[in-house]
Amino acid sequence: MFQFNPVLLGLFDSAVQKLMNGFRDIFYELAYANLDNMLTDLNEKVGTISTELATSPDSWQGGTIWTLIEKIAENVALPVAGTVFTFVVLWELISMLIQPNNLADIDFVSVLMKWLIKTIVAAWFISNSLTICNCFFGLGASMVTKTTTTLNTITTENTQGSTLLQYLTDNYGDQDEDAESGDVSGLISLTVSTWFIDLIIKFMGILITIILYSRMISIYLHCAVAPLPLATITNGHLSNIGQGYLKNLFALAMQAVLMMICVAIYGVLVAHVFDPTTIAVDPDNGVTAIKLLTKACWSTVGISILLVYTMFKCEGITKQIFAIQT
Repeated sequence: MFQFNPVLLGLFDSAVQKLMNGFRDIFYELAYANLDNMLTDLNEKVGTISTELATSPDSWQGGTIWTLIEKIAENVALPVAGTVFTFVVLWELISMLIQPNNLADIDFVSVLMKWLIKTIVAAWFISNSLTICNCFFGLGASMVTKTTTTLNTITTENTQGSTLLQYLTDNYGDQDEDAESGDVSGLISLTVSTWFIDLIIKFMGILITIILYSRMISIYLHCAVAPLPLATITNGHLSNIGQGYLKNLFALAMQAVLMMICVAIYGVLVAHVFDPTTIAVDPDNGVTAIKLLTKACWSTVGISILLVYTMFKCEGITKQIFAIQT
């Protein structure tokens, strides 16, 4: 009976080896799919950010929200702005009349001309308030579009067909050699890690979407009441209201540019993670393909968290640049 033991052991070892090979193939496919999905999500999110930031308020979401904002500005804000405008121009006229030596030595023609010019300018600002808003955001969208062209090239070239996927295929895909226990355990660990990382990346994408949408909502809120602050733009005492409003509009427009710069930096950092020169397997020092893949994935998560944080800070940074009090 003892002479059959080697045969039975051989059959058992062969069955175990086939089972390990099968597990290796299964978890290789799962890990590859997870990595591919993660890289695809990164590319899509970068493209989404670029598109959102390069879209003007009157075109966002098909322009339906802008139509609503126009009606609110015309039917709600504009009548009130007319009342404010009347008060402001009368106040301005009275101030111009009594300012030079308490009604002494008044040049009525000069005062009247100055008052008419200020009134005409203020009326133009009120009647073209939404057009002025669109001009500010059109300028920002134009700058974003110019930044996007270079950005998409950098990120896409370094993530699609990435070195990470190539490493995974070279080391674990379509292998003729029998799988080792370390290969299977490493692939299982990578699969679980990439599942978790992919969820984190998707959650980061949701946060970025919230940031982008909150910016657009802030833009619409500013535009909806545009006639009101612009009614004070030429008044000597209240002009700081209109000027502050225009500074906020410009800051909102430039916020998109700063966000795109953040995304551009993000693209360079991600490209560095995927750069073949930064990835080198060194089995003698325990640097295996699995460790490199896991490290690269977690590095991408860290960079994505940094992107969300910096995009969130862009609003405060733009206000600091343009000296806007909060």
